[in-house]
Amino acid sequence: MPDEKISSNEAIDAALHLDGDPEHVKQFYEDWAKNYNIDTTGSDYTGPTIAAKLLHQHLAAKDSKLLDAGCGTGLVGVELQSLGYIYVDGFDLSDSMVELAAATGAYRQVLGSIDMMRASQSYPAASYDAILSVGVFTLGHVPPGALPVLLGLARAGGLLVISTRTHYYDQTNFQQVVDELTTNQQAELVQLIKDAPYNNDGDGHYWVFRKSG
Repeated sequence: MPDEKISSNEAIDAALHLDGDPEHVKQFYEDWAKNYNIDTTGSDYTGPTIAAKLLHQHLAAKDSKLLDAGCGTGLVGVELQSLGYIYVDGFDLSDSMVELAAATGAYRQVLGSIDMMRASQSYPAASYDAILSVGVFTLGHVPPGALPVLLGLARAGGLLVISTRTHYYDQTNFQQVVDELTTNQQAELVQLIKDAPYNNDGDGHYWVFRKSG
């Protein structure tokens, strides 16, 4: 993990220096939950808005079954609700974050204590029209290996919308995992927006994949 300061916000910077251990990540977010929205709003966090609009460009049907993977306090769900989507589920590692997500009223169902790397133990395979994961593929949180796990939850032809912070992309094997999925014809990269607004600490990349089959 990098030692240099990444964010001017103390809590966000601490999150980016987590060690990726699920128990450590969970405890951090249990403690941060009550201030999370304040801190992220103050950082001009645009990831949820961009990702939701990106999904809408490729999947306009409002009754599509959507899964917000790593839903946090529900920022993505609120954006999806504003676009008219009516069937949105979510999960997160932190129970305290999930409580806040449920309180938004944007979700049909939200589950806590779900490790993304083991999400297939809680959700049936090929059960969603689209899966979004925003603010999760970032330093100290989940490895790029979570990408095929999420893809497995999408139906054939379903979409996967992902955000990656630029420094996460630069410092992990995310591109290698993407290349493996596309080369093996498990998924097609439909759209990639690089170096787009993410928050005031830096830019991000936004990915749209379509599951093969």
